[in-house]
Amino acid sequence: MLDFRALAIALGIGVLVGAIPTWWLTAEYKDNKWMAQVEAQKVEAARQLQEATEKVVATERKHNAIATQLEIKNAEQQTTLDRALADNRRLASRLGGLRDPGSRASCPSAVPTTSGTTQQPSTEASSGRLSAEATDFLLEFARDADRAAQYANSCHDWINKINE
Repeated sequence: MLDFRALAIALGIGVLVGAIPTWWLTAEYKDNKWMAQVEAQKVEAARQLQEATEKVVATERKHNAIATQLEIKNAEQQTTLDRALADNRRLASRLGGLRDPGSRASCPSAVPTTSGTTQQPSTEASSGRLSAEATDFLLEFARDADRAAQYANSCHDWINKINE
């Protein structure tokens, strides 16, 4: 008869011979399956990253082109504003300065002196002419206002073109 101990050893060896290779094969299969899934995820992530990078580069190029166009337009407008300031200065100089048509003489009712002649208000006060400094200040102030308006328009154009 067979020895129970021999049978147990044979059974143990049979289990080990069958279980170890089965465990090894299933572990390899499981590892390969997960590695394939991880590799597929890496490939998909790389594809999505490439698409996002291409989209960012295209957007960046578009924005750079818009910025270049707006810079050129801004430079042209600066030149126009500079010419307008120069023209206004020449015109003010030719006309003898800016004037305030609503100005009044500082003393509208002149008191006669003892000599018997009435005192005439000064021609500068009667004409309402502004001083050279005031004229220059107003022209520069107008130029600064134009520059601020141009900057605001450039910002507005930038936002509109970016959102197109």
